[in-house]
Amino acid sequence: MNRIKIVVGGLMIAICLAGCGALQPTETRTISPTSGNQGVVRTRLEQALFNEIVQRFTKAHPAPVDATHYQGLLTELEQTVALTDITQAQQQTLKAVRWSVDRANNLTANAAQLQRSPAFLDAWLEQELKQLRQIRAQLGPADPSLFQTVGSTREARQQFLGLIQSSIATHRLLNPLELKFSGLPPLLVKPYLLDAEAPFFYQQDDASVRITEGSFPGLHFPEAEVIALLHGLPGSHFLKQQAGSTHLFAMDLAQNQKALAILMLAIMGQVNFYQTPYSQIARIDFLILTLAGYQKALRPEQTFEQFQHSIGMTHYAPARLQQAFTTTDAASKPLAMQAQTLHFMSDFVGLSMSAAQQPAPNLSRHHRDQILSLINSLNWPLDAILKP
Repeated sequence: MNRIKIVVGGLMIAICLAGCGALQPTETRTISPTSGNQGVVRTRLEQALFNEIVQRFTKAHPAPVDATHYQGLLTELEQTVALTDITQAQQQTLKAVRWSVDRANNLTANAAQLQRSPAFLDAWLEQELKQLRQIRAQLGPADPSLFQTVGSTREARQQFLGLIQSSIATHRLLNPLELKFSGLPPLLVKPYLLDAEAPFFYQQDDASVRITEGSFPGLHFPEAEVIALLHGLPGSHFLKQQAGSTHLFAMDLAQNQKALAILMLAIMGQVNFYQTPYSQIARIDFLILTLAGYQKALRPEQTFEQFQHSIGMTHYAPARLQQAFTTTDAASKPLAMQAQTLHFMSDFVGLSMSAAQQPAPNLSRHHRDQILSLINSLNWPLDAILKP
């Protein structure tokens, strides 16, 4: 902290700005009015100082961060930075830090909307699964001529990867959420040769959608569209680029991105292009499997037979269900957090997973605007800065 004061103090003197004496540990910084270039430079210095303090804190406290540590960060920011000069994003960070301190001290009324009781969340999942199963039952069994498995031949795998690419390109043109896709890095779609628990995932290092080599035989061709929406556009590939450079709330950011990708996939049920039985069955089956996984995370004693019952009719083979059931145990805590986040987002947008599968003329302006607000809030605990 002393090093930062010396550097900033020297810069202030260099541009002939008065009132930059060293601060005492309990002294709050005060700023004299300035004008012209001096005011601009001062503002930029304060914003740079804010970022420097946050970055040092992030390096010293890797995720997960104990909520009690935020008090030290808040104290340093309030005593060192002219908080009237920080950017809007920095104001959101400051608000989230103050909220985290209040939560740690039990000072916030209804401190965390996301911290619902497991019973509350379980009831929400049960209701959503019931509604989704009813919608899925109305669609009937999947057409075997359409829902063919990819298999293990090189030609079939390349065809499946090509379908994912085509689905991503199609969504870029449709862009029903009116998002800004320009400036994104090139997106690759390719196999993943190592072992992985998930059959498909997004790899940020090289901006690629990966399909696990061993999962090709069990995947069905219509799932290409689900993968494209979930991990291509508007999902992981887009959302990963919206994060700031300093991840003060890294765990919240990760779960926010995953939950929003699932919510946007569900909301495609409101778009005419994605209302064909081909699209509906693949999408709804994935949503059911995902929500059932959340419920399993809340019910560690659940058996595989009970898990299957919660899913009902899908196009998935028993081996795929068994894989989803088994991998849930190792990730029960993040899955529960993701479910809480998804519930919050669903409330905020005003559209549940199941309601989004009911045919509608098109997305409303309200739904688009709420999704945009969520995208702009990914870096912070949502209940610190948004109200559902």
